[in-house]
Amino acid sequence: MSYEDPTHLRNKVIKVRLNDDERELVAVLARMNKRQPAVLLRDLVLQGLAMFEQSNETKRAA
Repeated sequence: MSYEDPTHLRNKVIKVRLNDDERELVAVLARMNKRQPAVLLRDLVLQGLAMFEQSNETKRAA
C-alpha cells in the first residue's frame, strides 16, 4: 500500500498491558462506539496527549 503522505503511515508500536476488567471495559466501549478497540484507544491517547500539552502550555504561560 502506498501513501501519498508517508507520515500518515501508522507503523510504530507501543504495548499497553491491561487486566481482565480493563480489557473488558475497552471492548465494551469499542462495541458501544462501533469502533475497533485499537482505534478507540489510539484516539483516546491522542486526545489525552492534546489535553496534557494544552495544560502544560497554560502552566508555562502563567
